[in-house]
Amino acid sequence: MKKQKILVGLLLSLLFILSACVLSSNVNENKTAETIEETEHYKIIRSDFMYYYYIFNKNHDVIQSDGPFSRQPHISIVNDYVKFTLQAGTGIGTQWGFYYDTESDLFSQIFQCIYDQYNGMVAYGDMNKVVVRDIFDEATYYQEITSFREPFSEMVEPIIDVIFVNDGASVEVSYLTGDNYQEIIEVIDLY
Repeated sequence: MKKQKILVGLLLSLLFILSACVLSSNVNENKTAETIEETEHYKIIRSDFMYYYYIFNKNHDVIQSDGPFSRQPHISIVNDYVKFTLQAGTGIGTQWGFYYDTESDLFSQIFQCIYDQYNGMVAYGDMNKVVVRDIFDEATYYQEITSFREPFSEMVEPIIDVIFVNDGASVEVSYLTGDNYQEIIEVIDLY
């Protein structure tokens, strides 16, 4: 009688384990992956409302991938660079990203608040200042812009936008000033 109870207990345990395995395999089979965007250098996939990305080198080998993300990453080709950005919340300050040089097989550091890039240079925000630097090597070029004509409005992100102008010799900075949040556009020479 005791042996029968042990045998029945083992059979029930085995049955429970097998049914759990079948249920988990059904969940995996129900997952659907949809390719959102694909080029020779990157691929974005959506699966169960989450996003994943893959970055490929010249031989189409995956050299970086990540996910899941609840928001779709934005990937584009800028010159010979793959530009990856992801918005983590609302406002430019919650955006982060990096670059991958497809020719040199080189990744940049991660930048917060990327505004613009031009000919191997990037302009990004960092606590009420604009940093302009070489994307891959700050020893090549690095400049912080901290002085502006007008004082910033009292807010978290007074700098609205930064774009390269004059063939990359200057940046045009748009920011808010005063209690009425007046927009000021200022051109600052880099060289």
